[in-house]
Amino acid sequence: MDTIYLDNAATTQPLPMIQQMLEEYIQTEWYNPSARYVPATRAAQKMDEARKQIADLFGYGYQVLFTASGTEADNTVIFRGAQKRKSMHFVTDRAEHPAVYEAMNKLAAGGYDVTFVPTDSRGQVDPQTVADAVREDTVLVSIMHVNNETGAVNDIAAMAQMVKAKNRATLFHADGVQAYGRVFADDTQNIDYYTVSAHKIHALKGVGAVLYKKGLPLKPYIYGGGQEGGLRSGTENTFGIFCFAQAAAYFREHQDEIAANIRRTKEAFLQEISHRSDIHVITPKNGAPHLLCLRIDDVRGEVLLHALEAEGIYISTGSACSSKKGVSRTAKSLGFSQKEAEGIVRISFSCLNTPQQGSVAAKKMLEKIDQLNIFIRK
Repeated sequence: MDTIYLDNAATTQPLPMIQQMLEEYIQTEWYNPSARYVPATRAAQKMDEARKQIADLFGYGYQVLFTASGTEADNTVIFRGAQKRKSMHFVTDRAEHPAVYEAMNKLAAGGYDVTFVPTDSRGQVDPQTVADAVREDTVLVSIMHVNNETGAVNDIAAMAQMVKAKNRATLFHADGVQAYGRVFADDTQNIDYYTVSAHKIHALKGVGAVLYKKGLPLKPYIYGGGQEGGLRSGTENTFGIFCFAQAAAYFREHQDEIAANIRRTKEAFLQEISHRSDIHVITPKNGAPHLLCLRIDDVRGEVLLHALEAEGIYISTGSACSSKKGVSRTAKSLGFSQKEAEGIVRISFSCLNTPQQGSVAAKKMLEKIDQLNIFIRK
């Protein structure tokens, strides 16, 4: 049975070139980049090249701090990315990824003042609401670029500009894990920190990064041997980093082609379900091209997920990072009832999907919904 993988917001299949890279790595590139002999210094130089490739896919002039995940990258910024003061106020929103939301809750539990601004019914944050929340003692604002469950795109360029206009000393962070390589900021000059993850763009798990402006008050989150310029100790995952850089270069070189393919696949899926009044599209029309969040009447998302799994089609009910916590916190924060939240599913496309797969998956989903509805009515 051929499979159709439509959970690319959770993770992506590695690009074919990565298999070829492994053989070369095992033979000649496996050295520790902190060592001083020539093969090791070559590995260090290749890491520096990787930093440039990864930064350039977002915006020019950023430094790159490698981490083990997007979660660690977010935590590093939130806990160690602001100048420590006696009074520290933070701003975020209630629909953030757990890597940000739970970190902010930890700060609040520790006695710091955290403002959680609301989103609209699709998960989008109003830039003016964020700016209004900024105070004299606000040290960091953290708003995600693309909502990982609904696909809503936040205008982080406008948001960062408005934050800086309100308080020039406030630092602005955007979790860019779902946006990187697919949704781009119009202007990055006011964005201080941007966090990304390799396995979301067809590289490997185990590598994340903080993109940051030089001179920011970033301090180590993990201590030890002083790797990454003293900002993140631990021997770097060089193979994962090299793969991340190659994926970033691939996305940059084929940006238009990738975007067009994902758009066609999503449109093919939407075309098949457009006549159904029991399927509600949560994702805004100007949402992320690769994400599609749906709410289905009278059918539980988890039941539909497993019904499609039996057919070799893989979707999700929300963030994979929250899948063990029951109904999505994000869905509840958007104002959905418990029953409505249980009917939400997330379909996410990649450059490896085809429009035919989108059409086939949608038809099969409709078939399963109808079968489940008959069962429910019985």
